[in-house]
Amino acid sequence: MLFQFFIGAALVGTASSAVAQIGGTAHLYSYRISNRVAFENGYRKHLDWHADHRDKLAWYAWYIVSGSRAGAFVDGTFGTTPAGLAGRPDPDGDGANFQSTAGPFVASIGDEGWELVPRASRAANLEARHPDELVNVYVIEPNAAATFDPETEAKRLRAGAWYRSTADSPARYLLILPARSATAVPALDPRLPAKTVRAETWRYVPRLARIPHDR
Repeated sequence: MLFQFFIGAALVGTASSAVAQIGGTAHLYSYRISNRVAFENGYRKHLDWHADHRDKLAWYAWYIVSGSRAGAFVDGTFGTTPAGLAGRPDPDGDGANFQSTAGPFVASIGDEGWELVPRASRAANLEARHPDELVNVYVIEPNAAATFDPETEAKRLRAGAWYRSTADSPARYLLILPARSATAVPALDPRLPAKTVRAETWRYVPRLARIPHDR
């Protein structure tokens, strides 16, 4: 079966063996914001907490600009492990600091764990700490979970990455691809043996991100 995931877009191709794959897991948190200015001021103070505690994890930040959650904020880390996330400096203090700085201005709407599927992914810019300005993000539920991994691995993407949920059973999948527009999310090809649970476009917010260059 050929995977032409996007209508009119040549985004699927055979991967080069020279493309390095980076494994690991990702964790994403999403929030509705009641006061963006106050939230951003508080969140930058929270990033200072991470810097003061010499956290080596990369923390990315996006605003969702299209989809049912448009206007929401997403932050998260990629290319780590569950142990690496749990072992970050003072997790309890991290949570308490967030609640005191940014927490008063948000309501949580998501807490998701994902693992990279490297054999199905050619590009893993977030793991490599090179985020794109815009990405299309899909949460996908396979029609037949047992065969979904082999089918996706048979034809890798030219850009973007597949992630498998670490919590859901059967697992859902997260597909992240570079986006050309903040206003239109391309439709997934109906031949993909899955249903789209969520389709969004995210805009990266460098001023609310922290990417240490020393690992």
